[in-house]
Amino acid sequence: MTQQEAGDVAEPVREEQRGSAKRLKLVQAALAAAVSGTLVVTFDISLAALVFTHDFADRLSKGIGIFLVSSVIVGVIVALLSSFRPVIAAPQEDAAVIFASMASAIAAGVHKVDPNADAFPTVIVAIALTSVVAGGFFLLLGILRLGVLVRFIPYPVAGGFLAGAGWLLVQGSLSVMSGKPATLPMLPELFASSLDKVLTGLLFGLLLVALLRRYTNLLLLPILLVGSTGVFYLILTLANSSVAQAFSEGWLLGPFPREGLWPPVQVSDLQKVNWPVLFDSGGNMVAVTVMAAITVLLSASGVELATEQEIDLDRELRATGVANIVGSMFGCVVGYMSMPESSMNFKTGANTRLAGLFAASVSALVLIIGADAISYYPRPVLGGLIAYLGFHFLINTLYEGYFRLRRTEYLVVVVILLVVAVWGFLLGVAVGLGVSLILFALSYSRIEVIRNAISGVHLRSNVARSDGEEMTLMERAKQLYILQLQGYVFFGTAYNLLTSAQQRIQSTDAEIRYLLLDFRHVNGLDSSAIASFLRLRRLAKANGVRLILTEVPADIRNHLERGEVVIENDDVCRIYPDLDRGLEACENEIIQEAPPSMLPPPMLFYDLQDVFNGREDMLRFLGYLERVEAPAGFDLFRQGDVSKDLYLIESGELTAWLEIDGKKIKRLRTMGPGSVVGESGLYMGEKRSATVTASRQATLYRLSEEALRRLTDEAPELAAAFHHFVVTLLARRIVHSTGPVKSLFN
Repeated sequence: MTQQEAGDVAEPVREEQRGSAKRLKLVQAALAAAVSGTLVVTFDISLAALVFTHDFADRLSKGIGIFLVSSVIVGVIVALLSSFRPVIAAPQEDAAVIFASMASAIAAGVHKVDPNADAFPTVIVAIALTSVVAGGFFLLLGILRLGVLVRFIPYPVAGGFLAGAGWLLVQGSLSVMSGKPATLPMLPELFASSLDKVLTGLLFGLLLVALLRRYTNLLLLPILLVGSTGVFYLILTLANSSVAQAFSEGWLLGPFPREGLWPPVQVSDLQKVNWPVLFDSGGNMVAVTVMAAITVLLSASGVELATEQEIDLDRELRATGVANIVGSMFGCVVGYMSMPESSMNFKTGANTRLAGLFAASVSALVLIIGADAISYYPRPVLGGLIAYLGFHFLINTLYEGYFRLRRTEYLVVVVILLVVAVWGFLLGVAVGLGVSLILFALSYSRIEVIRNAISGVHLRSNVARSDGEEMTLMERAKQLYILQLQGYVFFGTAYNLLTSAQQRIQSTDAEIRYLLLDFRHVNGLDSSAIASFLRLRRLAKANGVRLILTEVPADIRNHLERGEVVIENDDVCRIYPDLDRGLEACENEIIQEAPPSMLPPPMLFYDLQDVFNGREDMLRFLGYLERVEAPAGFDLFRQGDVSKDLYLIESGELTAWLEIDGKKIKRLRTMGPGSVVGESGLYMGEKRSATVTASRQATLYRLSEEALRRLTDEAPELAAAFHHFVVTLLARRIVHSTGPVKSLFN
């Protein structure tokens, strides 16, 4: 068989394999969707029963229709637009508990105005408005790429939200089981009149908690729901009771009116909307939006952890925003990614968008069949499922959080839960956001604003000093104290800075005369910090200390000037462009105010006589050098030039500059008489690493590369002595530069 013939045979085989893989993928998606879709429908019924309870018991079928339509629209759009292919999106319990509070508040407000008025249209419009507000908020967050905000939510605050949602779910489950209001004042009466239904539902919820926390089989929950419904009807048969009797005693969800699940209202019903009461529900709309935004991002992060797949949080926000805006046109409730079902799809191999589309089709099928298919659902089973969700949240936050969290963090969770339980979810959200800000401020204030604290003895400017000046600075540079700051400075961190500076200034061992604050690593300053800087200024003035501020950003400088921390032509507080210039200014003042040194000033010829052991050898060496007069501002050589010579400074001053990215210029070193310049490039044969400029008129002696070769050939003893001189200078520079490095580790 030829290679061509073998290829012709293999190609159909590969086609068959690809076809089999596609069919397998389709079967996996269908099976996963059947399970996910069944769970979504069950949750839709449960959550609808939670929202449309006692005040709207006669409209429960319409409420179920709203949740089913929401699952279809949100599920399809998110499945098509999500960055996670096997995503399942539907209405979720945390938003539903707030909708339940909103519906009760609207019913109370409408009936207060007119006891006979129909509050249902107002609730439907409120739900639709909430969906469009939340959808617009999600879309805006996604467009602005703010999905990362979820990383900044303190866990205790998120845990408090979940605990509050857990309590409201348990409270709502009691209402579903009994068909009566489950507010805190009404609980004794509820238990007295419906104890059998409530206990049955709570026991079923606890059974779900025990089994589902122990076993992770994905089919277990559907089996338990179907099995519990079968057990209910078995007991009903053994007790010689009829379905009609179960309906009359409130054990079943129905009966529902003989009408379809959709639409919930007619166009003519919109005239019955009570707009003032609707606008009073704005707080609940905000609560749903905030809670849903947090949950969307937390759910996406949870799916990331469960599946080890990267999810684009901003894309999820945009997809969810579009889905909810479209859904609001049909009166849908807010819906978004469901973490359990989405993770389940991935783990069962249904890594395709078909899984989400198939799951949405299950809700569409129930919607078409009508209310009769769900009217026979036992209330204790639905209430028990809602109670299970509430218990699950409470166990994760209260029980497990007790062992995971610090006591202060755990207290935050408990406080938010109590606020939600007593005063409602809206106030709980407000308290949670307030606590979040306080936690952020406390946490950030623990970050040390002082990056390094260094004595002037160990951190010096890049100015080469004479031996006498070096001796003076070694004795007196402890009068200079440097604090390198970092991070964002506000009232908490500024107070810590003030305390540290005060302790140092008032210490009897310190004798501080210069306090230098370096702002190079500071990225912002809040107006609240100005008070601490004013106190620091007064403290410095009272103790005869000068404040030196270096590398202060323009916006921070404006803050300090407006707060009168920095005053023009004032000697208490001065600003310099960088740390090096600030250090130089302080060192110059320390040297000027000190008694004259007994050591002679540096002179090139005296130093060279010591190097060459006498005037005669020095003059021989000078014969190889070329005298150069450099006016102020003259560039001796520029960064990147070829190294062909070195220079000895007789008088004047040279400064070495480093250009960074062709823009920023940093001073490396300022050198005076007796120094050598350019020796590194000449000895190593590399290009100039910096630009050297005459900062003052200078007299120099140039040793070229060719002259150094002649010196080595003709007078090797002079070359050796000169090499020793250069090595000694380099060693001194290394010792000088390692001082600041050592101080960073003290």
